[in-house]
Amino acid sequence: MVLIAAPLVWFLVPGRRDRTEAAERLYATALDDVDGHRQRLAQWRGRYLVVNFWATWCAPCVAEMPELDRLQSQYAQRNIVIVGIGIDGPEQIRQFRDRLALRMPLLVGGFDALSLAREFGDNQGVLPYTVLLSADGAVLHQRTGALVAGEMRQWLDGLPPIGTGHSP
Repeated sequence: MVLIAAPLVWFLVPGRRDRTEAAERLYATALDDVDGHRQRLAQWRGRYLVVNFWATWCAPCVAEMPELDRLQSQYAQRNIVIVGIGIDGPEQIRQFRDRLALRMPLLVGGFDALSLAREFGDNQGVLPYTVLLSADGAVLHQRTGALVAGEMRQWLDGLPPIGTGHSP
């Protein structure tokens, strides 16, 4: 009886299994970018992927976006991609991108993106919400609310290079 119960308890307790399913759903998703081009998130499978759920009307989201854009440029050669999934409409996100001259991928998720964030653990619907996925889709870090100064850099600096056999 104990041998059967232990696996069932693991199956029923939310945790890694649920987050892995959330990553699979994320990779199966295609969203428009702010220029109207359909982007499949699977294009970033096999890389470290930071997903930042945000909104143009969210002050902490707006405050951290320039830093996320800088980090995307600095860490791109290490197979790290930072993607923003906005819950606004395409016009608001496009105007925001243009005003701040952002180069990182910004996708239009609408309010449906909140359900995806919830699957990654954002049970309160707080924005911003940030998740770091390993190359195989495992959740390495997640953060509800604004990132603390230097926090993302610590996450990224601690990642082993992809392809070394040491990927988490």
